[in-house]
Amino acid sequence: MKVLVISRYENFIRHRSEAEIFIRLAELGVSITIMTTPNSPFYDIFSRVGIKVVSNHPETRFSKKSILPIREELLKGNYDILQLFNSKSIAAGIIASRGINVKIITYRGAKGPYWHDISAYFGHYHPRVNAIICLSSYVKSSIISQRVISAKKLHIIHKGVNISWFNQVDQVAYDFQKSNKNCKIITCVAHLRPVKGIDFLIQAAKMLSADKDLHFVFIGRGTDDDNFHRTLSKLPNYQRLHGIGEVDDIRPHIKACDIYVQPSISEGLAKTVIEAMAYSKPIIVTRCGGPEEIIHDDISGKVVPIKNAEALANAIIDFINDMERAKRLGQSAKSYLLKELTLEMTADKTLKVYESLLVD
Repeated sequence: MKVLVISRYENFIRHRSEAEIFIRLAELGVSITIMTTPNSPFYDIFSRVGIKVVSNHPETRFSKKSILPIREELLKGNYDILQLFNSKSIAAGIIASRGINVKIITYRGAKGPYWHDISAYFGHYHPRVNAIICLSSYVKSSIISQRVISAKKLHIIHKGVNISWFNQVDQVAYDFQKSNKNCKIITCVAHLRPVKGIDFLIQAAKMLSADKDLHFVFIGRGTDDDNFHRTLSKLPNYQRLHGIGEVDDIRPHIKACDIYVQPSISEGLAKTVIEAMAYSKPIIVTRCGGPEEIIHDDISGKVVPIKNAEALANAIIDFINDMERAKRLGQSAKSYLLKELTLEMTADKTLKVYESLLVD
């Protein structure tokens, strides 16, 4: 079985859960070639387990410069499976495979695509696509609801982790902790987009402004912008609201928090929720899709309605008022991760998708 994978592996921490799937598959005897960006931090790791690395990744969807290297690799490699992970690689890979007998697998990590989106027919909805790996049941359901392709093409595979990745990481020390060592830190990791629901967490923070021991830390693209800080400055507790911006390694920040909150309106799964589970953190998520598949209300965290600042505030206060119970829920979340969200399970399920396609 020969597999060509095209994806960006530019950040060792951020992309590890995906890259490690193919390391595991190579160890199981699958012949893997990975086409990725030059100077990938995974180059030596891939090579050590026998993965061939091609330093090239499509920069556009439809240009010859993007398509021809893929086609050349497909023609000389005699691959059984072509696995594509982002919009540029999906479109370029589909075009490059014209006339070549190879099974195509795409990956979808968010709600959609939609029937009226023409670009989807050059992607997941293209007839050359044999299978779509969906990050969660929520993602699968959103595709089924479009009534464009058969549900038989859809496979749910959560991205698992190896718990050892989270060991030997020192938690970050914030300046604000110097003046209040007993403060509680509520952390949210999300890019500043409406779908992430950050505005509702800000409103919740305002409701809790009288509690001087609560500090809110916002991490992600846009959270260090002047406009975002101007928004925070209008709140009575703005000195306890902190926008950090994007960070390369989120682990020290999650390890430092007392409560992790994901206030999204729609979410495929949320990798940072899994990272919070790895550290046994008390977790609050909204009924936004994927996260409620792995966090169960009052069993491994709290699940509250979307777009509801009051519900977020109440959940935070419930945890603060009974941190022992909150920690027990965090331990339950980690136990679920160790049982249901392992790298081995992800790789095994991926291999079964490969085998099913080659039988057909």
